[in-house]
Amino acid sequence: MKFLSHIPIVSNGIFIYDLNIKKDYSKYYRYLEYNKASTSSSMSDNMSVLSKMPEVKKEIELSCNHFIKEVLSMDCSYHIYNSWFTLTKPGQDSDSHVHTNSWLSGVYYPQQNNGFNINFYNDFHNFYITKIKDYGIYNSRYFNINPKKNQLILFFSNLRHQICKNESNENRYSLAFNVLPKGDFGVGDSRVNFKF
Repeated sequence: MKFLSHIPIVSNGIFIYDLNIKKDYSKYYRYLEYNKASTSSSMSDNMSVLSKMPEVKKEIELSCNHFIKEVLSMDCSYHIYNSWFTLTKPGQDSDSHVHTNSWLSGVYYPQQNNGFNINFYNDFHNFYITKIKDYGIYNSRYFNINPKKNQLILFFSNLRHQICKNESNENRYSLAFNVLPKGDFGVGDSRVNFKF
């Protein structure tokens, strides 16, 4: 037997950026109105929170520019069409979910706590084998990330993810957003001209 090559045909990933944020926005996001959820995390009523956070918005746009132009090698404009804060109180989590009607999504973490984890799921595995020597991208069903303060995670919106149970004794805040390409994209009967 001779192994010839490896062709990674399924592309999805998690891309982490450190943002250069100097201003403390905690007085803003701690006092937003959040929808009332009893057992799971709550979303802010305001769905355009980045409009009040220019420094964060600029850093997120720099990260999106890098990802789209350098990682994806695409030359396209885009629009961050919504942004909101999520509040996860101690003991709460979220359901696993994807962001529908979106291309890229991101989550920014303005605070640090070792109990604030997020899981990203690999939905391509339909077998669960318990005896694995070394976990990697081909045999892991999920990836658990403990983001640091001022980190941004970018990912394709169809990647299933979940806010893990808040194991700390403090509220967890994160800023999420969705991105669509602007202008002409697609071909044939799927062609769209998205103007915002």
